[in-house]
Amino acid sequence: MPELSPGAPRQATVALATGLRLHVVEWGASDGWPLVILHGGGHHAGCWAEVCRRLPPELRCIVPDQRGHGSSDRAATGDYSCAAQTDDLMALLQELSIERCALVGHSMGGLNALRFAGSHPERIGALVLVDVGTETRRSGLARISRRVSTEDAHLRTPAAPRPAREAPPPPVEPFDTRLLAFVPTYGGDAQERRRLLAACGAPLLIMRGQHSRILSPESAARSASLGGGRVVEIPDAGHNVSLDNPEAVATALRRLFAPLARLK
Repeated sequence: MPELSPGAPRQATVALATGLRLHVVEWGASDGWPLVILHGGGHHAGCWAEVCRRLPPELRCIVPDQRGHGSSDRAATGDYSCAAQTDDLMALLQELSIERCALVGHSMGGLNALRFAGSHPERIGALVLVDVGTETRRSGLARISRRVSTEDAHLRTPAAPRPAREAPPPPVEPFDTRLLAFVPTYGGDAQERRRLLAACGAPLLIMRGQHSRILSPESAARSASLGGGRVVEIPDAGHNVSLDNPEAVATALRRLFAPLARLK
């Protein structure tokens, strides 16, 4: 398919009120409808490059390296809680003068997105949870915590992702391993996640990798039903859908966000 967002991505370092500096990569129109993407644990903004360059150029795709990841600051206190990361997101939106955005989050980033959307629904135009929902398979969570899987665990350094011509260079230090201590606490329990999802009220899409070991089809369906949304299964993909099948991910996002891209 044709490349819809030609040219090199824009990169910047943004100083936040939370005291950290985040490395941020943008694709598309600088004055377009803002679409913020939160990567998974152990990943970085470049892991979404192949998706972002396939999205409509009218969108402003904003992908920060979250705290402790990529080229962003490590937390001096070692705080990598969901609450701390959603505080970063609010501070980033304020620095970028963004009042309302579409929000996409993968895995850890999905739980950050869920917490933010449920706490600040007035700031969310649409919500996409990528291979994460209101419940997580226990076996998958254990695999993430142990970091023993070379195929599906999202807290590993992405091993030689498909080359992306427009991706920024991979960071020297992928992520702060102190993050691992926070994995069991992410997003709260299932009841809290359900409360946050119900509170959001925005158009919802649950995206699941066909071969995911983290999000079951049943949990994806329950999450979508609770939020009045729908499920899209990404073929030939495990947990790391943006790396495994970026074209299918971009197609699903284009269908959801095309109306937003025409708002400006």
